[in-house]
Amino acid sequence: MVELISEIWAGLRDAGLPEVMLFLPDGTASRCHWDDTAIVADIRVALLGDQERKIVRIIPVDSCVGIGIASPKGTDPMSYRGVIKERLQVRFDPEQAVAASSSHAEAL
Repeated sequence: MVELISEIWAGLRDAGLPEVMLFLPDGTASRCHWDDTAIVADIRVALLGDQERKIVRIIPVDSCVGIGIASPKGTDPMSYRGVIKERLQVRFDPEQAVAASSSHAEAL
């Protein structure tokens, strides 16, 4: 269970959601794209720009306490959950995604 956040993020990336918010151990959060990570000694780290300190923070992804996906500007986060769920279903459970879209079309 040590690699939970990086595994979740890899799944999100595979579903077309590579940019996430990482909730850091110090209680802050930072936006990060999968392409802004690296492997250091078999540990996936996020390379986060810290403008206040003028440094690049190197944070082990699995030390983060949570992960999230920011909704696009002007989009209600509650509505955006459906978009995320659909992308995950298409990627990880295609049969369920087809059934859900069929039942939605029948309801119309």
